[in-house]
This record gives sequence, structure tokens and C-alpha cells, in this order.
Amino acid sequence: MPKKKCKDPKLTYLNDLGFNVIKLPRSGISPLDVLGRDGESIERLGSLPQIWSSEEDLPETRPSQTAAQINGEKTKSMKLSVGLSILSNILKGMGAAVPQLKFAYRRARKVEFSFSNVRTSAVDPFEAGKFLTSGDLDTDNPFVSRYFEDEGTEAFIITEVLESDTITVTALDEKERGIEVDVPAIEGVVGANVSVGTGGASNTAISYQGAAFLAFGFKTFGIAFVDGDWEVEGVPASGNIAFDPEALKPAVFAGTFLSVGDARRY
Repeated sequence: MPKKKCKDPKLTYLNDLGFNVIKLPRSGISPLDVLGRDGESIERLGSLPQIWSSEEDLPETRPSQTAAQINGEKTKSMKLSVGLSILSNILKGMGAAVPQLKFAYRRARKVEFSFSNVRTSAVDPFEAGKFLTSGDLDTDNPFVSRYFEDEGTEAFIITEVLESDTITVTALDEKERGIEVDVPAIEGVVGANVSVGTGGASNTAISYQGAAFLAFGFKTFGIAFVDGDWEVEGVPASGNIAFDPEALKPAVFAGTFLSVGDARRY
């Protein structure tokens, strides 16, 4: 039975742009990373080469390139509480000293986001397919056994990652008109890791720029072993695929690890 579509805007705000959400933006998320779902939980488990031996060379990640179709694109407006939750996670990833900024947006009722300096890194799915076809899993790995043999598990391979170092937040009133926020107060608490700017005379659209590029969105394919063959299938952008990179602690999967499908199609 298909999973009920997630409508939580914290998990879906990138879906209209074709990408899934990384709940806590961070560095270190790359193409060929593997996500595993066990019940309702989905998390990053590691990288495909850690558990996959193949006669084919590892697919090369294409050099990062500007995501022109994403730069400057705005999300739908959302309730202030939802938007501040998203902003808090982004600021945490940037290393802000105080990521909670409710005090500065107290007059706002809604917010919308846009990203600048957006770039993508990706592997060609065809190349990933050749790597999979000519290889096999480390079935002695307990994580592999867990996700092959038990029901209710799925696996996903990341093929493209969306990164940025800058996000702009526009404060809106109930009628979605721009409203100014307390920029000096924000500058006073976010710390040296985050630069704050307005880009104009108005203090309605505030840009937050971190010191490094962080992954905040991704595209993925599902993988499963069906009737003796490896099969992959496209996975539309959905809140059901959003994940928290910190959900599975390193101590849990020291060594090699994977979450793979339950021998069925997605």
C-alpha cells in the first residue's frame, strides 16, 4: 500500500523544485550515499562503495555546477512557526550561536524562502546502474541481512545533491505583504559564523550566509532485489523521503552498513 503523502511543509518545501529535504543541512552528504527506511524512520546509512564490490569503476561525481533553475526561486509562503523551524535548522547547520530567532520575527505571520549561490553535484544514473549491475553486496554485513530479510525496509541511492551557503527569508504579514524585522538584534546573536544582510533599504528580506556550502536537498532512486535481479526506480520528491543526517549515530554503524529493499518493487 502506498505511503500516505506527507504534507508537512518543513519536509516538503523543496518538493515543487524537484528535490527532497535534508532536515538539518550539513556538509558531507554526497551522491552515492545510501538512505534506509525501517518503518517510518529514514536515515543516512553510509556510502554505496562501503558495501558494494563491482568490476566497474566507481561512478565519478560530476564537478559542482550552478543550479540556475533554483537560484532565486522562492518557496511558497508558510506559517511563521513552520518557517522559523526550518530557519533554525539551517542556522544550526551554519553554526549560528543562537539559531532561534522568534524574537526578531514577532511582527510577522508568514515567511517565504529563497536560496542564492546554489550549486549541484551529481552522478549519472546510467553510470550508477553499470556499477550496480556488475557488483554485489557484502551479505555478511548485519545491516545488509537486516534489510534484505525483514519486511518493511527500503533503500535509496542519492544521485544529486543541492548545496548553498546563503538563504534569504522574507517576512510577511497575514496578507503576505513584506514586513520589516529587527536586523540589528539578529546580527547581535547569530555569531561570527553567519553573515546577515538585507540587500537593500528594506529589512523585509534578510539573507543569512554561512562559511561553507551545506547540502539541503537531494534527488534519489529506490533500489531492490526482485526475482534475482537488481532493479531501480525513480522516487518523486516527497516529504516521506526527507531525512535527518544525524538520526543514526556513528557508534551504531561503525564499520560497513546499508539499508536495502525488502525484495519488492517500490
